[in-house]
Formats: sequence, structure tokens, C-alpha cells
Amino acid sequence: MSLLRKLSVPQFKFPLIIFVLFAANFVAQSVHAEVEETKGSSALNFNPSAKSKSDKTQFQFIPSQDIKINDNIAVESPAAEGAPSLRRQPEGGERFEPKRIPLQIPFPKQTYRASPSITIINPSAYGASWGSAGIGIGYQERARFTDESDGVIGLGFGLGDAQENIGVQVGISLVDVSSPFSDGAINLKLHRRLPKDFTVAIGVQGLATWGNTDGGSSVFGVATKRFKLRQDRTKPFSELYTTIGVGGGQFRSESDVNEGNENVGVFGSLAVKVIQPVGFVAEWSGQDLTLGVPIVPFRKLPLVIVPSITDVTGSAGDGTRFVVGLGYSFSF
Repeated sequence: MSLLRKLSVPQFKFPLIIFVLFAANFVAQSVHAEVEETKGSSALNFNPSAKSKSDKTQFQFIPSQDIKINDNIAVESPAAEGAPSLRRQPEGGERFEPKRIPLQIPFPKQTYRASPSITIINPSAYGASWGSAGIGIGYQERARFTDESDGVIGLGFGLGDAQENIGVQVGISLVDVSSPFSDGAINLKLHRRLPKDFTVAIGVQGLATWGNTDGGSSVFGVATKRFKLRQDRTKPFSELYTTIGVGGGQFRSESDVNEGNENVGVFGSLAVKVIQPVGFVAEWSGQDLTLGVPIVPFRKLPLVIVPSITDVTGSAGDGTRFVVGLGYSFSF
């Protein structure tokens, strides 16, 4: 194959891992931001006027007929020289003991530590900040114009603070699984969280490379917007994410890559959270369509698995291919 055609083959390898890699970490930041917005509220701050979500969380009241109380409130008290007593008096000399009413406070169910990815191949405007790191792997059943499978390993960490000023995500892509450190690239993204669930970023895929990465440098700018479809983010179809960006290099059309046109391409992603641990993503990479179903298999483990198919429309490559990514992130 020609060198130019070869350059169009692995363009997904850098972003596939780096953006699956920090999917779990992004959710932690997102949830933290929501907590800040609703600061002061807690499971222990009981609101008696709030409607209970289930019968199990309602207070259980004892019917008044089950408690035998004498309505004669004022009685003569010998010790008080004729002054009335305001203590209720039981009938028949029986000692009155009130029933105990169990207090049941509704505690929220523990949420997932990760959330489904909002992009697959494309970069989003979200990224890691200081205290976040991760590792991931990616696999494709075959590369474009070949019958050989391919894989990539990703490592990354965050610097700065996107909520207060600027976050910096640094990623390392090792594109030869059989000899991990012989071929690779360093990737960089600067990202900033803005009001109204809006985030922007600029970055470079392949800022520095070594060995044979089969790809050049790709500069991009991207914006992501989150839409809250339902107030409770744990409910089905509660969130929608839209991402749109422009970039050179791998984001150009396949024909522009083959012809050596140094222009820019447009990419975009649409993601919906179907249920809390499962999402659906459709995106245009600048060359072709990718469809995927990100899954968070464990509630307490920040692990994200993203099976997908790419080159769906046939406008690039030589047919539809299966791609899967796995990312695990953690805090320090």
C-alpha cells in the first residue's frame, strides 16, 4: 500500500485509548460538580415536605384508635393543693407507654464510580485534572486494508484543575503491543470547564512520536455540551452529550489524506446515557461513522468497556471493522 494510504489506517489508535482511558475519571468530576451545585443537601437532611419516592421510605403512623388515652386531661393533684395536672391519665390505672414509631430515612443508592464514555474515536472536551490517572488497552479485529489485527496500550495522567482554571491531560500511546516501548506517541490536551455544563479543549495527538507509529501530528479544537434530560441522573435516558470539533491530520477525510491536502476536517459525537451503566454513541470521525455501546460492568470499579463498529458507511477504509477499548482510571 502507498505511504499516504497507510497513514489513514491507524488514525483511531491514539484517541481510542486516551479517551476511553479517562471515561471513568470524567464521571467523578461530573458528579463532584453536581454535588457542588446542590451544596448543602444530603441524605441526612430530611425534608418533611418532600414526597417520598417509595412506600418503604414513608413514615409509619399508628392509628389513634390503637392507643387508649383518657381524654380527661385536668385532674386533681393532691400534691399541688387543688391545682390541675396537665398530665394525661391512663384508664384503669394502667401505665401509659407510647408506641415506638420507626424513623426511616431514605438513603440514596450508591452510584457507579464510572460512567459510559461519551466518545469512541473522537476526542471530547473533557479531560483529566491533577489527581487523576489511568491505563487502557484497545483492539481492532483488523486494520484498514489488511487482514491483521492490531492493538494499542494507553497511559495517562492529569495536571491542573479544569474547574478552577485549566486542566492538562497528558497521554502516552504505545502502538506496538508485542514490543510496547518501541513505537509510541505523546498526546496533550488543555481543557476548561465552563458554566452551563459546557466544556472546551484544544490538543495535539502525536505531539512527539518515536519508532513507527504510522501517523503524524493532529491538532484539534473541540467543545462538549451536556444536556440534562431528567433531574435524576440515575434514571434511563437522563443525559445527552454533544461534541463537535475541527482538526487536521487524522481528522481530515481519507481522500484529503491520500492526496496530501493540508486542510482541516470536522468531527462530532452524539452520546446518550441509556441506563446508568450503559450508553450509546454515534460519531463522525472526519472520515467515517462509528457506532458503539459503552458499558460500565461494575458499580464499585471505575472500569469502562467500549465495543463498537467503525467505517460503517464505507466512505473510508475497506469495510466495517470491530473495535473494542477498555479503560481503568484512578485517583491519587
